[in-house]
Amino acid sequence: MVIPEKCLTLGEIFSNLELPQCNLVTLSACETGLTNSTAMTDEYIGLPSGFLYAGSMNVVSTLWKIDDFATAIFTIKFYQELQLQKAVAVALNATQNWMRSVTREEFMVWIELLKLDEDSMEKVKNWLSFDRSNEPPFRKPKYWAAFFATGY
Repeated sequence: MVIPEKCLTLGEIFSNLELPQCNLVTLSACETGLTNSTAMTDEYIGLPSGFLYAGSMNVVSTLWKIDDFATAIFTIKFYQELQLQKAVAVALNATQNWMRSVTREEFMVWIELLKLDEDSMEKVKNWLSFDRSNEPPFRKPKYWAAFFATGY
């Protein structure tokens, strides 16, 4: 198998990639779950179907542009939930529920457990300072609803 230096294309995934032992591929970039909506086709082939074809049992991807900071938090929490839940869909749902309901205080307790360096903690505080309300900081669907699971 040849791994490209820059980008892994859907064609290369279908023709070269073999993932028979892979339980999960997580695509945490923007719009990774979309197919080409401008092409006149009845085919629904995109990155998730490519990774499923290559052998992965599950793929987590996104439907729209996502916030970088919230995505990092989402991904960390998702993998924590996956260790507890074992099922991808259950862990994904638990993460989405946590994201929309975690309070600022609960979030800061959780983030402290990650033992981030000073620079990273400063970035967390800066991000949180943009919303001064008492509402949960990730309550809006734009932070958690784009993620979905495809698989067996």
